[in-house]
Parts: sequence; structure tokens; C-alpha cells
Amino acid sequence: MKIRRSLFISTVAVLLSLNASAQSNAELYKTAVNLRTKGQYHNSLAIFKLLLSKDSNNTSYLDYVSTLTCKTLHDDSKPDNVPIDAYKHCEYLAKKSLKLDTNNPESHYAYAFSIGVISEYASHKQQIDIAGIMKHELDECLQRNPHHAGAYHLLGRWFDKLASFNSMEKLAVKVLYGATLPEGTYAQAAAAYEKSVIYEPDYPLHKYELASTYHKMGKDADAKLWLQNAINSTYAGDDAAAVKASCQKLLAQLK
Repeated sequence: MKIRRSLFISTVAVLLSLNASAQSNAELYKTAVNLRTKGQYHNSLAIFKLLLSKDSNNTSYLDYVSTLTCKTLHDDSKPDNVPIDAYKHCEYLAKKSLKLDTNNPESHYAYAFSIGVISEYASHKQQIDIAGIMKHELDECLQRNPHHAGAYHLLGRWFDKLASFNSMEKLAVKVLYGATLPEGTYAQAAAAYEKSVIYEPDYPLHKYELASTYHKMGKDADAKLWLQNAINSTYAGDDAAAVKASCQKLLAQLK
């Protein structure tokens, strides 16, 4: 499956290169955003990489290449072959974008996304170090765009992760950040995921994470409703099958 996908993506990139002279950057950008909205992340990424090769200082291109690379690699990579160097390059792209425009919400989101993925494979100490930076970037993004579904999703993961820390890890967070970093709870995670569903209602991953959090809170009836809603979704993006499979697996555990 991955080999076929890679060949298809390469074909898309070649065709785009051949046809680039017939399309303006604005037209290519519009096509790429539309593909991203539909969940066709790999094809969208191919176009944004082409655009970035034309203009390496365009913040939108930098942000999308960073987030889409993180997304596709995270979905496709195996646990025993984590592309840390690629994730760090995504972090570099996001930081470069922030230097160009510190007021761009997407740049703050891209930076939070990249370090959030890196944090998944880091030690607990490194996760604690990253936590404060990630929260700051998400707050900066949502301050500038309070309807950013992706940022609320990451915020939900942020609260979820802190809620899962043991007492010693929570103490380390308080010592390091003091009162500036709130203690994460599953209720706060659920509230963030609820907003991600409000602002991006067709994306089943938001619903899966919300249901998973409800389950941790002992609210299995609500979890079942959201899992079934996600399973019944007509969303057909690149990650549709994997997300719905996760929903089916959790739903089976709740019955």
C-alpha cells in the first residue's frame, strides 16, 4: 500500500512540475488547500513542496509543508522506524516561518505540531520541557485564530498527556513552570476536543479522541455515541480507514 502511495505521490509531483508553467502559484495553492480540506494529505503535500521549491520564504508554504509532512509521516511510519530527523526538519520549517511572521497563527500551530510529534518519542523529562513551549504556541495560535480546529485538537492531546502524568511527573511540571502551566485534566482535554469537533465537524479523528477521553472519564455512553458518529462519517481522507478502525476497536471494548 505504501509503495503504491509513494509512486502515486511521485507521479502527482512530476505531473505538477510539467504543468506548473500553465498554472499560477495562486491556482496551485488553491488546489493544495482544497486537497488538504478533503483529507488528501499526501497529494496536498506534493503540491506544497513544489510551491515551497519556488518560494522558500513563503510562510504559508512553510507551514503547510511542516504540518503535512508531520501528519503523513506520523500516519505512515512504523514504531520501530521513527523519522526523528524529518520531524526536526518540520520544526525548522515552522520556526523559520515564525521568524518571518510572528503574528501568523498557522506558524504557531505548525511549530506546536512538530514539537508535539517529537515529544511522543521523547523521555518524560524531555516531554515536560516541551510541554511549556507547546502550550505557549497553541495559546498564541488560538489568540489569533480562536476557531482553529487543529490547535484545539493538539490542546486536547496536551491536556490528555499531562493528565496521564504520575504524581512525580506532575510535581516536576510544577517545579519547572510554577503557576504558569495549568495542571492538565481529562475534562479540559474533552473541552478542547469538543471545540475541535465544532470547528471541523466532518473530521472523525476529533471525534475519536473525544470519545477516548470520555472513556477515560468514565463517560462510556457519550464515548459510544461519538465513536459511532465517527464510524458513520462520510469522510474519505487518507487516514479515514485507520481512524475508523481505531473507533471500531475502542467501541468493541466498551460493549
